[in-house]
Amino acid sequence: MAYGQTGTGKTYTVGRLGKDDPSERGIMVRALEDILASTSSRSDSVAISYLQLYLESLQDLLAPEKTNIPIVEDPKTGEVSLPGAAVVDIRNLDHFVELLQIGEANRHAANTKLNTESSRSHAMLVVHIQRSLKEKEENDTSSVAISDESSSRHIPLLLKSKLLIVDLAGSERIDKSGSEGHMLEEAKFINLSLTSLGKCINALAENSPHIPTRDSKLTRLLRDSFGGTARTSLIITIGPSARHYSETSSTIMFSQRAMKIVNTVKLKEEVDYETLYRKLEYQVDYLTSELDRQQKLRVNEKVHMEKELKEYEATLAEIERNFAVKSENLEKEKSHLELEIKKLKEDLNTEKASKDRMSENIIQLETSVKHNEQQLENSLYQKVLADTTKMHEQKIVELLKQLEDEQSRSASLEKQLNETKQHLSEAQRLLQMQENIAKDIKKELSRLKEESTSQIKLLQQTNDELLSEKALIYEELKSVQEKVLYEARYRKSLEDEVLKLKKALSENNADLESRGTYGMIRSASSLGGGDAVYMPRPIKTRETISGQRDTISKIFEEVGLSNILALLRSEDLDVQIHAVKVVANLAAEDINQERIVEEGGLDALLLLLETSENTTIHRVTAGAIANLAMNGSNQGLIMNRGGARLLANVASKTDDPQTLRMVAGAIANLCGNEKLHVMLKEDGGIKALLGMVRSGHNDVIAQIARGIANFAKCESRAISQGHRKGRSLLIEENALNWMVANSTTFSASTRRHIELAFCHLAQNEENAREIISTGGIKELVRILQESSREDIRNLAKKALNSNPLFLSGIQ
Repeated sequence: MAYGQTGTGKTYTVGRLGKDDPSERGIMVRALEDILASTSSRSDSVAISYLQLYLESLQDLLAPEKTNIPIVEDPKTGEVSLPGAAVVDIRNLDHFVELLQIGEANRHAANTKLNTESSRSHAMLVVHIQRSLKEKEENDTSSVAISDESSSRHIPLLLKSKLLIVDLAGSERIDKSGSEGHMLEEAKFINLSLTSLGKCINALAENSPHIPTRDSKLTRLLRDSFGGTARTSLIITIGPSARHYSETSSTIMFSQRAMKIVNTVKLKEEVDYETLYRKLEYQVDYLTSELDRQQKLRVNEKVHMEKELKEYEATLAEIERNFAVKSENLEKEKSHLELEIKKLKEDLNTEKASKDRMSENIIQLETSVKHNEQQLENSLYQKVLADTTKMHEQKIVELLKQLEDEQSRSASLEKQLNETKQHLSEAQRLLQMQENIAKDIKKELSRLKEESTSQIKLLQQTNDELLSEKALIYEELKSVQEKVLYEARYRKSLEDEVLKLKKALSENNADLESRGTYGMIRSASSLGGGDAVYMPRPIKTRETISGQRDTISKIFEEVGLSNILALLRSEDLDVQIHAVKVVANLAAEDINQERIVEEGGLDALLLLLETSENTTIHRVTAGAIANLAMNGSNQGLIMNRGGARLLANVASKTDDPQTLRMVAGAIANLCGNEKLHVMLKEDGGIKALLGMVRSGHNDVIAQIARGIANFAKCESRAISQGHRKGRSLLIEENALNWMVANSTTFSASTRRHIELAFCHLAQNEENAREIISTGGIKELVRILQESSREDIRNLAKKALNSNPLFLSGIQ
């Protein structure tokens, strides 16, 4: 923890990033570098939260939309936790540096006489470290296996550690810091929390039985750091100037008292019931899903089986028809084949008989030939015999040829007979196969019918259960209908109550208007910083303020925010005016802003600003939007929904100084967010802000100067951090000439804002030529010599010394 006077180097020591030079890294970066080097990604986890305590409201620097984060203390262990804070796992050191840079951009800072970048909140980096261990349960003697994981049970253990690195806002004296307006309120809260911390240190050093840790959220967060279960290191920063002797002395005395405190470090080792719970929850979910899956599977199987049953029945009918047709065809083919076989056998027998007769004729002819040969040997008729022999030989050849033909024909017929027999046996085999298939199908159909019967019984049982569940749902529906009727009656009574309170609202707001309380619009720096002041408002007594708050609180509680916002859409102009005044006063309190936005109040205000032509509505609505623009999370919503364009439109249509003051205050608050600068220019916000100079009214000019200072400072910071390059958008909108011409014209506060803006513009080398051409070097020299603020003089000196063009212009 870093403690000391403002401007003595606490943030430099603790939170410096050192991106360009590792030797300039602060404690936060060095600590995380050492932690990451000593941990393993397999068994260890490192996560961070980055918070700020601003106006006693705990806000998340990594998620700016999270405000008013509660602090919860465990009644048993006393451990402090922040359930609403964002916890981000750290991958590596570069990732951590990026997160730190985001958090620093969201932290509240402002210009004071002692420091141009004065922290207006306490920043706390919380590092959570966990190491997972598994230790076998000693008392478990069961050897029953659970699933397939292990035969013995293990309880997961966690070693937990938490590191807090705290950059406290500096204690300051108002006469030295020059804080005023909203910055004065910030200083009060800072000093109160540091006073509570000092009381706790004194009580611990004196061993007092009561430690007042509940006096402040800061001490509640740090209760373990002093006298608790932590090792604590305290860094004291002091200034060397004799002017700050008293602050230096009190800081050293604070550290001496803190050194007397003894802390006791305890090992935090606990059973990881969360892991056990997640494991059991996963098993329950898995078994439930598996049960649902099996039920769906059974239903699908039943439908599939019914479908298959129908298909099988159709297939069986088709097979039976085909079987009957094929059987009939086979019978016909069998009869036809038998006839052909019979015919072939008869032809074969005829051929055999013919063959036998031909063989006998051949034998007879051969005998006759031999006999004739014997006779012709001694006959004179050899010539005739030769001719006869030749004729007989030719006849024999023809007969032999006929015999061969008959033999080949017989072989062919035998082959056809064999093929026919094979076809017949194949047909008989197919017929037997079809009979077997038909038997199998009948068996399968029988089985499917049995299963279908059981499934139908199960479905009937399920249907009965669904009917009973339907009856229960019908009863619940009836109960809900009764509740709806009750709500309708209650709403009717509420509407009657709203009508009754309408009159009271009109009377109360008439009183508010007469006192000027709707003008209680706040202005402050946001993401980018800048001087924060309250807009001028009428001085009210404590009784008046208390009475007005009680009245607004009563209306808010009895009527309800949604009903108040509904009155913004009333056709009665007076009701609209009174309602928007109440919303404006509600928006002045941080605690109400989030609800107003969630209930659609911002949209209703923007719609009213766009559609109404009434000057009073324009004035009060712009004031309400200015209050909402105090919150960094609301600024983006206002811009995305065309808020800057609507404010610029109102500014162009009116010359009423009070309306212009409210519009200028709203745009000035939006100027404090560097991320919105380009959109603000595109929507005409910067042009409208500078255009309101025409009014010449001091309060309007003051808000214009504040907005320019916020814009220039945020822009300068973005350029120094490398987020933006190029010439200033203010110069593109011709703001420079007006600043140079009027830097000594207005009140001290307005001049200070103009000087601050001019010095920040001069830090950017891209703006140098325009500054020289408008006579800006003389203005920088004048600021260096005459400005009442030391920090502004330092900025002017830095700009003149760092830019060669400025140095040559002076020479």
